[in-house]
Amino acid sequence: MRDDISQQLDGFGADMPAMTWASPEEIRGRGERRRRVRAAGMTTAAVVATVLVAGTAFALGARPGDPAPPATTATPAVSAVPRINTSPSARPALTSPSAGPSVPGSTSADLVIPAGAMLRASDAGPSYRVVDGEYMGENYRYVTGLCQEKGQWDGEPSAPTGTRPLGAFRQQVLASDKLRMQLVQQVDGYGSAELARARMAHERAGFEHCAKVDHRETHVTFDVVRRGFAGAESLMVLQSPNVLLVLVRVDRMYTEISIFYPGTPSAVSMATAGNLAEAAVARICAATTAC
Repeated sequence: MRDDISQQLDGFGADMPAMTWASPEEIRGRGERRRRVRAAGMTTAAVVATVLVAGTAFALGARPGDPAPPATTATPAVSAVPRINTSPSARPALTSPSAGPSVPGSTSADLVIPAGAMLRASDAGPSYRVVDGEYMGENYRYVTGLCQEKGQWDGEPSAPTGTRPLGAFRQQVLASDKLRMQLVQQVDGYGSAELARARMAHERAGFEHCAKVDHRETHVTFDVVRRGFAGAESLMVLQSPNVLLVLVRVDRMYTEISIFYPGTPSAVSMATAGNLAEAAVARICAATTAC
């Protein structure tokens, strides 16, 4: 009997197909990339999941490959709205995705982003409101991180690194119960215009080197559609299939607006995004000493 069992055990799995496991280096690399993306604190909406925020159903940005959310008739479907963490203690780490110019260890009030420097809900439209909580989903840096992992981009020029006061970063989500366009804005304060310029250069290079990223379930393109329309520097980028990214530098301040649409953004959508960029600059100038 023992011989029969031994023979069965020896043959167990012999007919199963061979499997190739990821190396420890690859696993560590994925984990580090995802950690950096979470630390950056912003939106990508390649795939949709559903969450209930303040009694309203919103579709959330999720990692590629997640199952589709169940249908709901409570509110109009939104193609991609950020995952929200309503804990008041939640706060993104102030780190950059790659090593770059060092941020001075200043605690000057000039680095702190006041609430008045953020877009108002009315800037997006009369039906919009600020959603409580912080954005905890992945953003486009998840895709540019994959791009670096594939060797398409070396991450240069590097983004600023170093320690900044906690208040040097602020983020908010604007959503509408009636309209299907949702947006996430973040504002970063740097110790100098040079550092903010380095941040813009880093993000711009990412879009240029990672214009097309195909990696397993992720298939994303970035297309720079406008430049120089607001602030000292600005970019408008179409991230397929349905996100407009607006990046603006105002002296030592950097702001990023991710706008999610139910379909491919139109020319009207791009005009609206340009108006939001101008409003963001006006808010920053009115509430800080950057202008």
